[in-house]
This record gives sequence, structure tokens and C-alpha cells, in this order.
Amino acid sequence: MIEDDGPRSTSHSRRVDPEQGSGSPEAIPPTGPIDPTGHSGEAGTAPTGGRLPQSEAGTAPTGGHLPPSEAGTAATRRVGSQRARSGTSGADAQGSQRARVSGLLGRSKQSGSGNATSAARAAQRIARRAVEKIVEDPSPTTQPIPIVAVLRGTPYSAPVQASAKSEDEARMILDLAVDMGQMMLRAGASSQDVEVSVIATCTACGLSTAEVDLTSNSLTVHYTDPEGRMVTVMRVNREDSVHFAKLSAFHALVTDLVDGKIDYERARERLDAIRKQKRPYPEWLVDIAWGALVAGVVNLVGGSLMSSLLGFFIAIGNQRFGALLNRTGMPGFFITVIQATTITVLSMGAATLDVIARPQFLVAAGIILLLPTMALVSAVQDALTEFPLTASGRAISVGLTFAAIVAGIAAGIMIGRAAGLRTIEVILPGTGTQFLTTLLSLVAALLVAAGGAIGMQAQKRLIIPAAVIGLAGFAVMVACLVAGMNGILTSFVSATLVGLLARPVALRFGAPAIALVVPGIYPLLSGLSIFNAAFLIVQPEESVGLAQGLSSLFTALTVNAALAVGAVFGTFLATWMPYGQGRRAKAVDTAVDKAETADTASFDRSTPTDTENRY
Repeated sequence: MIEDDGPRSTSHSRRVDPEQGSGSPEAIPPTGPIDPTGHSGEAGTAPTGGRLPQSEAGTAPTGGHLPPSEAGTAATRRVGSQRARSGTSGADAQGSQRARVSGLLGRSKQSGSGNATSAARAAQRIARRAVEKIVEDPSPTTQPIPIVAVLRGTPYSAPVQASAKSEDEARMILDLAVDMGQMMLRAGASSQDVEVSVIATCTACGLSTAEVDLTSNSLTVHYTDPEGRMVTVMRVNREDSVHFAKLSAFHALVTDLVDGKIDYERARERLDAIRKQKRPYPEWLVDIAWGALVAGVVNLVGGSLMSSLLGFFIAIGNQRFGALLNRTGMPGFFITVIQATTITVLSMGAATLDVIARPQFLVAAGIILLLPTMALVSAVQDALTEFPLTASGRAISVGLTFAAIVAGIAAGIMIGRAAGLRTIEVILPGTGTQFLTTLLSLVAALLVAAGGAIGMQAQKRLIIPAAVIGLAGFAVMVACLVAGMNGILTSFVSATLVGLLARPVALRFGAPAIALVVPGIYPLLSGLSIFNAAFLIVQPEESVGLAQGLSSLFTALTVNAALAVGAVFGTFLATWMPYGQGRRAKAVDTAVDKAETADTASFDRSTPTDTENRY
């Protein structure tokens, strides 16, 4: 017989009725017949009238008595569960209400568990479909921008693309491209030219998904073959040796690859031949060219014939002296300081001996060879073509070179004063063309640009075009000065014309634009303004303030930087014109548009459906 004892105490010595089958201190009669084990036949039904479901009956045994040591533990568990369900009240009505709430919570949990199971099953179905799609189609759902798009507007537009290569073939092609890029960096190519050439080479040889990373003097090319194997090749350029003739040879090599005229084997043979290519001019001829350049600049800034002749020999001697210092391993900063000091002291000595009347013109022309003209143009171009790290490194190099020139001039003036040499007069910044007739200035500009082309080891057929472009730029500079423009705007406009003419002419002769840009802006360089700034900086504070000298130096640097900005801007303008894009540029628009259209279609097909987005 089942008893209902009413409210129970929390005694731990109470025994459990073997027929009760409940873990609760309250005896709850079952709603159906009791089997021999003590369980209700309707134990799984919802509780009614204060009864708890049989599933919550606890863990008490169904028959016999618990040992005294276990009875207390079981009672403690029963008391704890009773307090969690129905509180501490012993009233039957309150217990019935709490039991009813517990039943509702149990059903709610079961319903929530069902919803979670349904969501999990839906997620599994979506994941299974995604995995099956990846297995069936190894290509990514969204394709990157086709690498051929990078070649838009370059001389290598719309290259002939070969089929994908195996891992071994890919490594050979990457070696070819990276070796060429390293040699281009060494020869003086800009970062953009190197990147475009490497991309065009990889694309033409079948590696259309290669990735190129050029940072300062480090070049890395990465490729993943269709089977997922990755190949990475890197080269580091540790020194520079300007060689524009090699750049022209690289340009011709990449053009033939892009046109499909040669294959990999032939390209490797030509690259090895370019590696061994000798300079087109001997050292003695290069020295004469630099001397002629300085002599021409002396005339451009207003020097006499004797000053030009003296500048010719000083330039040759200073070049040989700098080469000798370079062999000792001395850093370039100190070499530039020593060279600038030597030019200044020699000019002051010539003035003391009455060989020349105005030594400042000789100093201004002499430091033209020390100016980082090519590094300045490359730094500006890298900054404008999204190579910030490389541009920052080159900008630091340019700044150090300018600082070395100013320090050398200042040191030379102080040494000359200490030695009792004739003092150099202060010359206000100006163009210098007012001291010359128009005929002499034009001849001098031709001489300066031609000398720059020879000094940079450009091809022989580029000497005359470089001279003509330099002459055109100088003529525009004179016209701007006559029109009343300031120095910065004049430099920018004249250099823009140089860049605008250099690109199409260079492409016509099968050479990169930089081979004509750098020689073309030599007649436009302002060495006199740098000399005046250095002179003002070393003056006594009571006569000329340091702030005035620094302001003059900033103006001089800005004028020369405007030349680089204008030259780069001119080359960009040339890419928008039909004659500046090369003979093959028209085909790139169709090729790129087709690739971008295919990429867009691939993206649209891979867009998830609304059902998938809900999860």
C-alpha cells in the first residue's frame, strides 16, 4: 500500500519505500497499474494534479532498502532536487503549481532542442553542397583581377598567353623573369618598368596567375600551378650600375616574347647574351661626355668660355677621383661630400688666380654631375605608381645626396676662407639664360643632353633624339621665363614636355622612356640655386640668417623636384595619346574587357542563393 505522508522533513535517516519508485520526498501515486518493478505503466505521460512524470523519478532503486550509509546521500539528492523544483514550501497546492511549471519548462526545452536540431541539419546540408561544389570545381568562387589588366597602357599590352605549365616548367620561367628583373634594377630601370616586364614575361610564357612583389631592391615572384603546388623565386639587387643600352635590350626581349616571336629557350639565350653585353662607350669617352655636359651647363648659367673650359677638365678629374674613392668601399655620402668640397675649393682657387671672374658658375655647373637626377625621377615615379616603400627608400637616398652636396659646398667655402682664397659672391637665384645669346644657349642645351645620353650608356641611335628633346625642353623653359612664370612652374612645364616627347620617341626606337627622359632634363637642372642656398647657410648669422639659407635650400630642392614630377606627368600624358601607346596597345582593351567580363560572370554564378543566405 502506498502512503502519502504529507510534507516531509529533511531527515537523512529516512528509508525509501521500494514500491514508491520516486526520487521525491513526496510519495506520488502512479496513474496506472504498477508493474513488479515498481514503475508506473504511464510513466512517460505529462504530470497531472501535482504528480511528477516517472522520467523525473530520480535514481533510487526500485526494490529493497538502501543501506543506511547510502540512504542519507540519496535523501540529500532528493531534497536538493525538490528545492530546485518547488522551493521550500511544503504546501501541496504550491508544490502542484511548481510541478506544473516544471513540466512546461521541460516541454519548452524539448521544443528548443528540436529547433536546434533542425537548424543544425540545414547547416549540414549547406556545408555538404559547398564541399561538393569545391570538389567538382577546383577554381575559386571569385577570380582575381586578370594579371593582363596590369599591362594596360604599357608597351606590352595584350600579350600572347601560353597554356598553364607544370611545376618544373614554372620554376624555369620564374627564374627567367626574376633574373631579368634583377638585371633591370641594376641597370637603372624604374620599379614600374621592372614589374610590368616581369608580368609580361610570365604571362607570355603561360604563368598568367603569377604574383609579383617589388620592394626596394628585393624582387619576389610567386606562382601556384593548377594542382595547387606553389613556387616562389626571389632575387636581391645589391648595387646599381646604370646601363641604358641594356634596358633597351630588355625592352626588345620582352616585346618579342609578348608578340610570340620567341619561346622560352630563345628568351633564355638572349637573356644570357644581355648579361654579358658590354657598354657601348669606353670609359674615356664617357668622361669626355661628362666634361662636355659640365661645360655646356657653365654656359647655360652664365659662365665665360674660360669657365667652360676649366669646368670640362675639373669634371673629368672629379669623376676619376670619385671612382677611385668608390673602390675603397667608402659610403657614397662621404664621396659626394669630398667631391663637392673639391669642386668648390678649385673654383675659388681659379678665381684667386684671376683665371675666372665668377667661380660660382663653375661650382654650380660642377655639382650637376653630383645631383641624384635619376634617383629623383625614379623616386617620384615610384611614389606616383603605388610603390610607396621603394619610393621612400629612394627619397631618403636623394635627401642624403642633396645634404652631402650642401655640406661639401659649405665645407669648401670655409676651407677657402681659411686658406685666404677669394670669396665667392652671393648670386640671387635665376635662370642664367639672360647672360647668353639665344644661339649659344640652344647649342649648349644640345651639348648637355647629348652628353647625358652618352654618360648614361644609352644606345648610339638615341643620342640625337635625346639632344633634340633636351633642346625642346630648354626652349620651353626660356619661353616660360619670358612669360613671367616662377621657377617651380617653369621647371614643371618644361619637364612635362620632355616626358611627353620622350615616351613615343623611345618606343619608336625600341627603348624605355627613361632612356630619353633623364638626358632630356639635364639642361633644365638648377645647380646654381643649390649653390646659393649652401652659400647662405654658411654665412655669419649677423649678415644672413640661417632661416633665409634654409628657405633658399627648400626652394632649390622644390625646383629640382618639379622637374621629376613634370617628367613623370609627361610620360603619363603620352600613354593617353595614340602615338604614345605603341603599335600593339589597341588590342589590350578587347583582351582586358573579355577577361573582366568572364570574371564578373564567374562571380555572379558563385553568388549564394536566398535560401543559403538565411543560414
